Amino acid sequence: MSAITWGGLTGLACSATVSTTSDRAVRTPLSAPATLAEAKPTQAESSKALLSQAFEAATTAAQLAQSANTASEWSAVATAWSEAIQALQAISTDSPEWLFAQRKTREYLANQAIALQRVEESARLAVFPPLGNRVLDEQLALYLSYIATFDNPDILIIGSSRALQGLNPQILEQRLAQQGYTNLKVYNFAVNGATAQVVSFILRYLLTPEQMPKMIIWAGGSRSFNSGRFDRTFAQILESPGFAAVQAGDRPTFASETPLAATLNTANTTRDKTQAMPVSSINGYGFLAVNDVFNPDSYYQSFPRVPGAYDDAYLNFNLEGVQAVSTRAIAAFARSNSIPLVFINLPLSDDYLDETRSGYEQQFQQFLQQEAQNGDFVVVDLLNEWPGQNLFFADPSHLNRVGAAQVAIRASEDDSIPWDVLATPANQTTEE
Repeated sequence: MSAITWGGLTGLACSATVSTTSDRAVRTPLSAPATLAEAKPTQAESSKALLSQAFEAATTAAQLAQSANTASEWSAVATAWSEAIQALQAISTDSPEWLFAQRKTREYLANQAIALQRVEESARLAVFPPLGNRVLDEQLALYLSYIATFDNPDILIIGSSRALQGLNPQILEQRLAQQGYTNLKVYNFAVNGATAQVVSFILRYLLTPEQMPKMIIWAGGSRSFNSGRFDRTFAQILESPGFAAVQAGDRPTFASETPLAATLNTANTTRDKTQAMPVSSINGYGFLAVNDVFNPDSYYQSFPRVPGAYDDAYLNFNLEGVQAVSTRAIAAFARSNSIPLVFINLPLSDDYLDETRSGYEQQFQQFLQQEAQNGDFVVVDLLNEWPGQNLFFADPSHLNRVGAAQVAIRASEDDSIPWDVLATPANQTTEE
């Protein structure tokens, strides 16, 4: 447990040091003196050597952790843990030491994960001034690094937290590949609290034309379109240094030929914390996988059950206002840049959709269809896709990992989405 709760630097280093010091006393089985014919190490001897190698690397990692401050120093700690893990995993599965090695691997993996997190926490990304939203700051840095690694995505997913954990980009890639659309790249640029105004800002003002995808999938629901509700996320962006930079004509760029390490400032350990790269569970494709499964019986023991009539998300519900204007601006932007726009109305649980919310959602469905017709974009309406299927939800209104995979599968099979615009010449067939 000490390895898993490696919180403070001192405690972390000490717990690992104590563990590895005791582990180094590896018991060697008694055997007769080796002859020339027995010069090759036995399986037992090989296992002992690998265990000793692992313990030595773990001791090095613990010692390095005691004084690590910069990103490069914490990277060395993570590398040492990796060497220890590799040695343990080289032990044969039929060796008596194998089970112990597996349990020790768990401990070392947990330590390595913490060291890798410290790498990110100790590095300051020289990407762009803060934009008033930590998830937006993180997504921007990740997206620019993704572009530097893979070039622009073919499909960019965008939206609020419901999209962040509700549409798995890698599953979408895999399912489209099975249909012949190979080598497509998908990134999820969703941001907590992203309204239509926020999405418009990201697409039309923050990102450059060179950073645009071939297709935009906007996933979310009615709460992002309620103009009668105070847009706190956009208000925070308006007050941020990043917004001031955008107004001054600056936009974040990250040249593909620039190594990621060159953008890290690791020398100043007393840096301004507001400039630090946020660290979360968002993966390299912008997706947040949530394993929770919504169970009304247990969920409402921890959280209050709020009827739709008292839900702030639907406060002064109004679909004709600044959010509608932003929606039309996004549609016009996509058309003018020849980028197909698809809106996926994500599912909500039956428990969430009481009579009041259902009435508002029906208004939103009508709004979407009208806007899609006028704005020439596609709507995939999954609102009532899984009645009674709580296993797809993490809470009443957010999907979990399973639901996010199912949305990706459902989208990949939807014929109304113009997937053919993503086809490469190798994927296209011509009639003789």
